[in-house]
Amino acid sequence: MKIITVKQFANEIKARLYHHKLEEEGIPSIIANAISSSLFPIGAGTISLQVKKADLKKAKKIIKKLDKLYSEED
Repeated sequence: MKIITVKQFANEIKARLYHHKLEEEGIPSIIANAISSSLFPIGAGTISLQVKKADLKKAKKIIKKLDKLYSEED
């Protein structure tokens, strides 16, 4: 089973929002690097949201909708 990074975040809260939405839609996902980003918030890198390769296409569609929703709120 291959795991793919589908999106990267600077903000852990936003990463968790996307993670929970994918889970609601039946797509298991993993948040990587959240701890290192919390411990070293300046220049520590990004938080990665990862899914199985088989779920990539569906995950991208959901993420595209979320990106549009959250960009309109900003």
